[in-house]
Formats: sequence, C-alpha cells, structure tokens
Amino acid sequence: MRLSAISFLLFFFSSFTVFSQKSRDELEEEKQANQARIERAQRVLQQTSEKKKSTLGEVKALNVQISSHSRQIALITEDITLIDKEIGSLEKSSADLESKLKNLKREYAEMLYIASKSSGKLNQLSFLFSAKSFNDLVMRYKYLEQYTESRKKQVEQIKEVAAKLEERQKELTAKRSQQESVARSKQTEANKLNALKKKQSRSVAELAKEEKKLRREIANSKKAIAKLDRLITSLVTKSTRESNAAPRNEAVVNTALSKSFAQNKNKLPWPVRSGFISDRFGVKDHPILKNVKVDNNGVDIQTSPNARVSAVFGGVVLDISQIPGLNNVVAVQHGEYYTIYANLASVNVSINQELIAGQLIGIAGQKDGEYEINFQVWHQFEKQNPESWLARK
Repeated sequence: MRLSAISFLLFFFSSFTVFSQKSRDELEEEKQANQARIERAQRVLQQTSEKKKSTLGEVKALNVQISSHSRQIALITEDITLIDKEIGSLEKSSADLESKLKNLKREYAEMLYIASKSSGKLNQLSFLFSAKSFNDLVMRYKYLEQYTESRKKQVEQIKEVAAKLEERQKELTAKRSQQESVARSKQTEANKLNALKKKQSRSVAELAKEEKKLRREIANSKKAIAKLDRLITSLVTKSTRESNAAPRNEAVVNTALSKSFAQNKNKLPWPVRSGFISDRFGVKDHPILKNVKVDNNGVDIQTSPNARVSAVFGGVVLDISQIPGLNNVVAVQHGEYYTIYANLASVNVSINQELIAGQLIGIAGQKDGEYEINFQVWHQFEKQNPESWLARK
C-alpha cells in the first residue's frame, strides 16, 4: 500500500511538471517574440532618430513601441501569476512529502520497536524451531523473510521520499528567485513605457499645433490612395481580360502560380529584411487628430535608411508607376494574386520582368519623416490584409 502511495506521488509530480512546462513554454515563446519586435523597432528608430523635429512617422513608431511594451508588461504579469501557481503547487507537494516522510519514519520506528521486543523474548532461531510441524516451520521461515524484506522496502521508501522532498525544496527556492527577477523586469518595462508615453505626448502636442498642415497631408494621402486603387483595379481588369484570352498552357501556368502563392499564406518573407509594421490594414483613428479616420489598403513598414525592398514571391512585374505621395510603385503579378510595393525611392526592375522570391525590386523611400514602404496584397479585386500573408516576426 505504501509503495502504491509513492507511485501515485511520483505520477502526480511528473504530471504537474509536464503541464506546467507546456504553459511556461508558450508564455516564454510569446515573451521572446514580443521582445524581438521591441528590439527590431528600437534598432530602426535609433537609425532614424537624429532629427530634432517631431514627425507623424515618429508618433506611429512610438505607438507601436508603446503597444509592444504594454503587451510585454501584460505577459510578465501572466508570468508572475504562473510562478505564483507553481510556487503554490510546490509548497503543497513539499508539505505532502514532509507529512509522508514523517509517517514513514514513525511506522519504521514502530517496526524496529516490535522487532526488538520480539528478539528479547524469542529469537528467530527459537521462533523457527518451536514450529509444531515441517509445514509450520516453512511458514515461519517465509514470514521472517517477508518481515526482513518489508523493513528494507520501508528504508528505501524513506530515502526516496526524502530525496524527492529535497528536490522540491530546491525547485521552490529557484522559483522564488525567478519570481523576484521577473518582478524587477516588470518594473523596468514600466519605466520604459512611462518614458515612451511622455515622449509620445510631447510629439503629439507639437504636431497638433500644425492641424491645418496635417489635414492637408491627409487629403493628399487620400488622393494618392484613391489613385493607386484605380491603378491596381485597371491593372487587374486588363490582366484578367488577357488571362481569359490566353492559350490553355498559359492559363494552366497562371492557375498553378495562384495555387502556389495561396499555399504560402502566413509564410511569405517580408519585403524588407529589418523593420516593423507602423500602420496596420484597414480603417482606424488618426494618431494625432481627433475624430479623423484614416484607411490603409495594405500595411506601412518602417525600415532602415536605404533598405532593400525584395519580391515576397516569384512573379512578373506588371507595372511601374509614380504617384505623388507614394513615390515609385511596383506591381507584381502572381497568377490571380498581386503584390504592391509603394514609396520606393528607386526601382531596380522593369515591366514584364520575371522575378524570383527575394529578388531586389527597389530601395525604400521616406514618408512622414521615416523610411517607410507601403505593401499590399490583392486577390483579383479583393484587398487582403498583408499581415495574414507575411510570416510572423
């Protein structure tokens, strides 16, 4: 019965470790990924932070940093909660083991006491030779064997439980040390977040003084986006018409290319090696002006000065245009899918040129005071959220 109890305890502890480890692995993975995003954005900001005047691009970058640091604090808080639970479980298991060890020692002491009393009155030999028959002698011999074996097992169980208890107490000490370290990192993150918020408030207040200029820039941006929309729509219309009239073998190639592109959802490489998404897909509040909405048909990616912009997938250059407010724009066709690379300072490809994934398309230009490109994904006439297509960073 005691052996069964020990087995149960061992199973309980191993189960606890596996469950806890899985949750911790997921949490640690998310913390590391978020920290990597913070560091990538920080590197880009350091390369472009020499200017003294606040810019809209800087505010967008600060918003991303604030969001990432807030998320990091939330993850650290989750971590502290998880450590609390782990410490609670370790404390309970240590208490159970201490109780179990105490009982085992008490039972062993009782066993020794009974044995000493028996040996005083009747030693083992007299116990055996007082048997009334041969069968009785055999039974008495087996009894003595089992009694000796039971004492040995009792000693082994005591050693096993004592070792497990020592292990749990070491884990408990390590967890408490980890908890203190995580609490310090949370305070560090909170200090960074406060500094970022102060900087953001100063920049927003400075830019808010230029409301007329901002509204003019928003109007120009809307015109540029509308012009790019019309351009892409006309390109897709023309391409669809040509595809429908194309020979069967070309149609087969296009279908295969579309299928291959679709299979790479969530796997496409980023068009720039370093950078972060400074403006997401869709409609959202303007970062400075109240009650003003802005729309983005793709994502803005802030990157380093002179960053190389590369094709995210193999395809054919469908168009190269210049649009005021969006600089050079390159459209690449991948069967029924299209990727758009806008705000390029220079272009390194030509129309109808076949591209392979990763091939240089151009160099990132400046926008809102930062080096930034706009990247879009279209499926025929439907705008897609590029974040659903790019590999997670």
